[in-house]
Amino acid sequence: MKFNKQARIIFPMVLSASILSTGLAVPTPKAAAADAGAAQDQGQGQWLTGEFHAHTFESDDAQSSLESVLDHGLTTYGLDFLMLADHLRSSKRDDTGAEIPGGPIPLSKGLLEYQVPKIKALQEAGKYAGKTIFSGFEWDIPSHEHGSVGILTDEPGSAAALKAANQFEYLFTNRDATWFNPADVLQWEAADDRAYSTHADSLSAINWLKRNYPETSYMIVNHPSRGVGKYKISDFRDFNNAAPDIAFGFEGMLGNQMEPDRGGYNSAYDPANPTANDNYKNRSYGGVDYMVAKVGGVWDSLLGEGRKFWNFANSDYHFKTIDTNSSGYWPGEYAKNYIWSEGRSTQDILNGMRSGKSFSVFGDLINALDFRVADGGADAEMGESLQATEGDKLTLTIKFKSPGSNNYENPIYSGQSAGAKPAVDHIDLIAGDVTGPAVKGTPAYDKDTNDSTRVLATFTSEDWTTDANGYNVITYDLPKASKDQYFRLRGTNLGMNVAGETLDGNPLIDPKTTTADATARFNEINDRNYKDLWFYSNPVFVDTAAYTDEEAVKDTLSKLTLGNADAVTENIVLPSEGEHGAAIAWEETTDTSNAVTIENGIAKVTRPAAGHPNASVTLKATASRGDSSDSKAFAITIKALPSTSTPGGGTPPVTTPATSVSVTVDPAKGAEGSLKDVISFKIPAGALTSNGTVGAQVLPSGQQPPLGNLQALSPIVEMTSNAGTTFGKPVELTFNYAISSAAPTSQPAVYYYNEKLKKWIFLGGKANGTTITVDIKHFTKFGVFGYMPHTFSDLTASWAKPYAERLIGMGVISGYEDGKFRPDQPVTRAEWVKLLADSLGLPAASGATSFADDSLIPSWAKAQVKAATDAGYVTGFDTKDGSVFNASQRITRAEIAVIAARVLKTAGTSPSGTGKAFSDVSAIPAWALDAVNQTSASGIVSGYPDGSFRPDDTLTRAEAVKIAYALLDALNI
Repeated sequence: MKFNKQARIIFPMVLSASILSTGLAVPTPKAAAADAGAAQDQGQGQWLTGEFHAHTFESDDAQSSLESVLDHGLTTYGLDFLMLADHLRSSKRDDTGAEIPGGPIPLSKGLLEYQVPKIKALQEAGKYAGKTIFSGFEWDIPSHEHGSVGILTDEPGSAAALKAANQFEYLFTNRDATWFNPADVLQWEAADDRAYSTHADSLSAINWLKRNYPETSYMIVNHPSRGVGKYKISDFRDFNNAAPDIAFGFEGMLGNQMEPDRGGYNSAYDPANPTANDNYKNRSYGGVDYMVAKVGGVWDSLLGEGRKFWNFANSDYHFKTIDTNSSGYWPGEYAKNYIWSEGRSTQDILNGMRSGKSFSVFGDLINALDFRVADGGADAEMGESLQATEGDKLTLTIKFKSPGSNNYENPIYSGQSAGAKPAVDHIDLIAGDVTGPAVKGTPAYDKDTNDSTRVLATFTSEDWTTDANGYNVITYDLPKASKDQYFRLRGTNLGMNVAGETLDGNPLIDPKTTTADATARFNEINDRNYKDLWFYSNPVFVDTAAYTDEEAVKDTLSKLTLGNADAVTENIVLPSEGEHGAAIAWEETTDTSNAVTIENGIAKVTRPAAGHPNASVTLKATASRGDSSDSKAFAITIKALPSTSTPGGGTPPVTTPATSVSVTVDPAKGAEGSLKDVISFKIPAGALTSNGTVGAQVLPSGQQPPLGNLQALSPIVEMTSNAGTTFGKPVELTFNYAISSAAPTSQPAVYYYNEKLKKWIFLGGKANGTTITVDIKHFTKFGVFGYMPHTFSDLTASWAKPYAERLIGMGVISGYEDGKFRPDQPVTRAEWVKLLADSLGLPAASGATSFADDSLIPSWAKAQVKAATDAGYVTGFDTKDGSVFNASQRITRAEIAVIAARVLKTAGTSPSGTGKAFSDVSAIPAWALDAVNQTSASGIVSGYPDGSFRPDDTLTRAEAVKIAYALLDALNI
């Protein structure tokens, strides 16, 4: 694999995420989001898209109604959450744009009287199901620029929460005191002083939030470099020091992207000599603030202290274009934050933002990202810290996807897609040292650069492969752990050196678009933005514990073993890596029989001839790291070949191991066969319907299907039959495998090769020493491979364990970050269809579905829903607005039966006869009755101990994996 490692000097960027969960690991919402009145969702790990900075008519400089902003952000552009941020100033209009009688009024009062009641009414009327909406505000930070503030309290949107916003506005803005309730003012002033002029006042406000709402409030700095002199790095340090869980980030990927000066960053500079003064730091670079765009700049300086201070994107929406003016894209149209959240309430989302497990994107350049650093036994994702030991081998893994299209229109407002498919040109891995917090009052506290930050590697399409789920995968060996560091990513659709856009991979200053004609200018701005796309990740930290060379050598030798060395009959794999970066070298020191030679890390064994004594051999391992080394000797015994004899004496003939076997099968009796040390098979009576022969053949390497990344532990065997290749009863196969060839912590599993899908499919099996047994119902090519098993504490005792294990081994499903599988958790329609499509190996389909609620289908399931719909397995629900999919709706047992029956019918395996007679057959809807009969007859669905089917019950994760398993069995997959 080729990597471009370059020392960068100008201004670079970021990428990121953790993701990319598959199957049931990424649940969708089950109910309307809470904070505007609906029942709250319980904690479920999932990626959500959204933002925290959009304006409505209640901001005097904005030109859109509340409902239109929500319609566009949540419905048209599919965001999962939207935190509004109207200006915390006087407000003269209500949510519809109508003048407020007797106005203007404080914004906090406008939220109470107009915005929040309207949101609740809209959601109660059925709009924005499954979406989370919260009313925050944009605060004029004393002596600085703007910040998005939210006060959730224990019940976001409640009277108490809105009263808290009212109190904040009184204390920390210059609103006239007569605008507030006199009784409230008396109470507030008894506890706090008003503070709205100086930097110290800004800290007073943040400290007030910390005292009163430590877990339920936030303050994110907006467009930090838009005005010259508005911030010094010490200001951010002060904010974060005062309340690290409240002031935890800034808007590094700017809103207002439709401005002629991208992001509204219009500080004057000389294009011919940009660094003539410092105003170049107050311009945008690829639509990104210089504080983030500059490698080794302000953000890197903060990260170099180990600060949990994150980068975000937003729209800063006021309007898109009006007359000759342009401002920003609709929420979700151009900029998105992907946030990992344990649930869908505003508090869950705030917790997710606070965690740093997020990445931000322009123009849908990517829509999924998993970014992590591992040291072998453990790993850490964005926002997390990996606890490593000096000398540890560190591995970086990046997985990402790009959607099939984005929202690029040409011309603007035409509704005509420009037909552009977002594509990443390259990804930069940016690294910096972490040296600890700067101390206030020292020069380090005012230092706004990190001299250690550099672009460690650049990855292009030559450096990634695409897996079966469509993710582009990069694996990269980092330098061994030696110090505290952080790693972040940035990616772009641009090449390394694009005139006027990039230099050595770094973004250049965005020039102003000056075309006089407004329509032409709007289109040029839109084209500019979509041709210059970026994404940035938040960092992964590595905390490295000191570990001396002497400790590494000592620990290596104390743990080093070769296993049972008293009767060795096979080659020995000699480990070359020890503890935390120690290396191991081997030599043979005593071997009078020449029974061992060491080649490429393997002790090759030559057993003494039959009748000769066993050989005694001593191997010496020398462990070393740095200037320290020490040795350990291993005495081993090489066992002689066994004695053999033949009738009449003489030398036994030399035989070559057989590579094929064939047996005759009587359907009434069955048959057995074997290849010595390779495979044995048992065909029961009744498995076949006619006489014939069954064979097993070891395939030479040239005839084997590609193994990909699989590690073979056995020969590849093809099973053949001239009496049919599918069976009425399971056939038992037992394979021999080389346990010594398995990687540490891996386990053996039988796989078969699916000729149609052109890939190896996990079957599993029961291992016993050096053999593994599996039941199969069709013949093809088989092999034993090593795989890394996943174990879940709540699955061990579950009846669904054997069904889940096969799907887990197939890579179709996974668990949750807390190590749980949650077998009793309900399943949504999107989750089930993704599980179904991935289990069946349906090729991912691109483009939109025909469903009217296509925008509400989560991105992680969109391709699978489209594929299952195209295959005829899935249909929607008829409504006045057209057919809808209802992705977040829990799927019922009746619906599952219908979908499973369609799969069987398409495959031509629908059973004849009737299914089980359920006691509640009258409750099964007519549209599902035939499907329930067919799928119960096939053993795909079953009833409960009381004889009922319960068609309206919600499917659980345990039931889902059993049904998927049964479908695979019925289809011989």
